[in-house]
Amino acid sequence: MAVITISREFGAGGKTLGEIISKKLGYEYVDKEIITKIAEKIKVSSGDVLSYEKYGATKLTKFLDKIVSSDFIERLISDKYGYMDEERYAEMLKAIIRELYEHGNVVIIGRGSQYILRGYENVWHILLVADNDYRLRFVMDKLNYDEKDALTNIKQEDKIRERFLSHFNDRLSQNDPRLYDLVINMSRISLEKAEEMILKLVS
Repeated sequence: MAVITISREFGAGGKTLGEIISKKLGYEYVDKEIITKIAEKIKVSSGDVLSYEKYGATKLTKFLDKIVSSDFIERLISDKYGYMDEERYAEMLKAIIRELYEHGNVVIIGRGSQYILRGYENVWHILLVADNDYRLRFVMDKLNYDEKDALTNIKQEDKIRERFLSHFNDRLSQNDPRLYDLVINMSRISLEKAEEMILKLVS
């Protein structure tokens, strides 16, 4: 009962490859489903969780300030009301990813899973990277963006990834090869070859 985590630079094809691998192995594929699970556990909307992942606690606090008065903040922290801060979010995310680990036979896309499950048995950590030209072409093709919009999107996603993973960073940056069992440069390796490499690794 193995678990595969796939971390990736935006535009390196992590989701595409993750879906292929999960189908080949008959594993559960988990990406944004984690957002739904976190939202259910802490009683907020999936949109709020996604916004938090992208923009952090400041945006969430502004959101709360618009809908509730400061007198009710303490109530929001209780289990009866939905509230999210960095500590509670990280706690729920870790619990859900560890729950997925216990279930096994799953491919997890991102969400700091390379940190959360670091050192766990039967877990294979994969990192996909690519040069800027490859990432630009990939985003333009997949999202039907023009070059300007694709570049803007890549820069924004890189910042979001760096900020998000800073919650889990234990002195190793998200692209440090010591976090991973396999690092694949998608600029040099075809999708088919990358699939073959991962399947051989986990078999």
